[in-house]
Amino acid sequence: MSKSMVKKAAPGAAQRTTDRQAAATALAAKLPGSSVGTEFGGGSLTIDGKIFAFTSKNDHIAIKLPVDRIEALLGTADAERLTMGKRTMREWIVISDAGSPGTLRLLREALRFVQSLPASKPKKKGTR
Repeated sequence: MSKSMVKKAAPGAAQRTTDRQAAATALAAKLPGSSVGTEFGGGSLTIDGKIFAFTSKNDHIAIKLPVDRIEALLGTADAERLTMGKRTMREWIVISDAGSPGTLRLLREALRFVQSLPASKPKKKGTR
């Protein structure tokens, strides 16, 4: 493999991953039945193998909730829609302070919401 094909990790990337994992682990300890997944830098929270939240940089947390609940939360100062690249995710919201008092309540809502969703079928390779 040529040197130009080898990607170097950004400075501090390993520490950010460790921080995300630690934050997710601390939250999972407060949410019976949840576990920490390896997706999104190791900071994802899962229930029955499905992601319901993930930690991100700057102590933010993305949480999956029903669309109507997202709409209600958008009026708060610390909540905004999750955008990944150019795509805005309709069932995801970002809370700017993962440690805020209301975050645990929202995580419990997200856990119940995702747990209630039917299991998704694995996607076939080469299809969308």
